[in-house]
Amino acid sequence: MKKIIKFVIILLIVMLILQFGITLFKQHHSVTYKMQIDDKKAIIHEEYYHNKKDDYYLFNIAIDNKQFTFDFDNKFNKQKKVIKDIRIYEQDELMCISPLYVKNNDESKIYCNIDNRQYSYNYAKDKYDLTSFIATLNNFDKDKYNSINTTTTASNNKIFNKNIYDNEIVLLYEYNDLVKVTNKDNNAIKFADYDIYNNNLGILIDKYYILPKYENLPLYNSLLIIDILKNKVEEMPISLSTNIYINGVVDNKLYLLDKSNLMQYQIDPSKKKYEITGTKNNAAKYYDGKWSNKNIYEFYNNTLLFTKDFPLDDYIEAFEGDRAYYYYNSNNEFYKVYKKDLSNKIYLFKYDDINEVRVVNNNIYFICKDTIYRYDEYGIKPIIINNEFNYNYKNIYSIYYKK
Repeated sequence: MKKIIKFVIILLIVMLILQFGITLFKQHHSVTYKMQIDDKKAIIHEEYYHNKKDDYYLFNIAIDNKQFTFDFDNKFNKQKKVIKDIRIYEQDELMCISPLYVKNNDESKIYCNIDNRQYSYNYAKDKYDLTSFIATLNNFDKDKYNSINTTTTASNNKIFNKNIYDNEIVLLYEYNDLVKVTNKDNNAIKFADYDIYNNNLGILIDKYYILPKYENLPLYNSLLIIDILKNKVEEMPISLSTNIYINGVVDNKLYLLDKSNLMQYQIDPSKKKYEITGTKNNAAKYYDGKWSNKNIYEFYNNTLLFTKDFPLDDYIEAFEGDRAYYYYNSNNEFYKVYKKDLSNKIYLFKYDDINEVRVVNNNIYFICKDTIYRYDEYGIKPIIINNEFNYNYKNIYSIYYKK
């Protein structure tokens, strides 16, 4: 009898270890389940994804033929069927929902559908009074959706410090220095003793800002590589003509074409090294989602840039985030569409008179008139005001997130 009990205990331990191992190494699951909420039936399609870079759930919920697509970071130990209830609010053609999960309901989120199209909560709240719905939610933080409009002044900049994240750095190009703005302070990294007005070649790659050293024209004898975290400026010797342009950036390496010398260069700022990747006798590198080779005269004749096609329709400019694509159309309407669910595009916001759009860390940045704005899941907030942006906005700012 004792042997049988011992065997059963060992078997249970082995089964628990196997179950733990399966859960630990699970990369994906897909499950569909139904839920009755009062007189409505919700069909929930839940996908779980895990890879080296990300660990999250993607949901698509259908209620009365209205679709809601959203993601959620994995806080459920890879469990299945993690939505336990859904709060629903309706008003005319509007339906908003707020899911409740099996655990970690520390912040309630709202997702909205208007006339069978999904819209951001920020858009919906500006069109409808959602006060009564918000009152039913236990952990909805209204303050996060409000912009804090107090500013500090530094040089010519008015800075909305409280609208800047703790790990966010806004880098401003100011002709002979870079101004590094955080929510605590700002400081200048000087790179020249004279003003350089047209910043056609400055680019931030990871924590390194790269631009030519503008001396000994009409040649460049070196590139400046500025470590914005250490506030350190270093030179990388290289012989370039001034007739150069940027092909693109891949894997934190910069690709430049020197049209006068018919040379393509790959610059690695982290190692302060470069290599020649194309000449008139050897094809140059081209990237459009995959690598190929092209005759260097194609780069010379066409100002050929690295591009990537996106599976989207009707966009002026599109950007790739970690989980989704972001884009805007000719009406300056901004959308988000998940890579794993291209069927449901989500209307985020509309903003007229925009310039220099960027997507960094899944947030949208742009300049309108004299202000840099950031759009995140809590709405549009001003970051920096500078009258200079009215006249000179080309490549005037960059964004970095501390890791």
